[in-house]
Amino acid sequence: MNKINFESDAITEIDQNKFKSVAELLREQLKLEELIESMEETVKINKEHLRKLSGETIPEKMAELGMTATEMYDGSKVEVVEDIHVSIPKEDLKRKAACYEWLEDNGLGDIIKNSVGISFGKGENNMATHLQETIKEMGLIPEVKVSVHAGTLKATIKKWHQEGKSLPEELFFLHFGQTTKISRKNKK
Repeated sequence: MNKINFESDAITEIDQNKFKSVAELLREQLKLEELIESMEETVKINKEHLRKLSGETIPEKMAELGMTATEMYDGSKVEVVEDIHVSIPKEDLKRKAACYEWLEDNGLGDIIKNSVGISFGKGENNMATHLQETIKEMGLIPEVKVSVHAGTLKATIKKWHQEGKSLPEELFFLHFGQTTKISRKNKK
């Protein structure tokens, strides 16, 4: 494969117009990659600013004024609501297992998803096809993935907390706070 320096090599076999066209397209690609990278960083910064504004600054300012709700000039309803962030530790396997055990022991095991699968290497398509009939005879060990969807966990734990039930804060990553909820008035 020949390497071509699109900026300086003099190539006589290639029509110069086609050569310039490829170089321009490559420059355009580089510019777009840089633009997208910059925009992604801007989105990340704005999301963090929004999180702080909605979860800290506005609730604090409204609390200073003794407000828990208000209405905006356009008719949108604003209220400060309790919010919870919860997750199951990924790296601490003992703590992760304890979270799943706690969910099971407290009647919440139905939110746990179990996926069982087996990985096959090249040329093992026939084994994969006959898996259902032959898994025990083949002595294969399935890969098991146990998980709880983040949104389901949040809703379940939030309800549990609202019912006044205690939560094992030493197991889950838990953060209680407030957030600003804006219900926009429907535009007609």
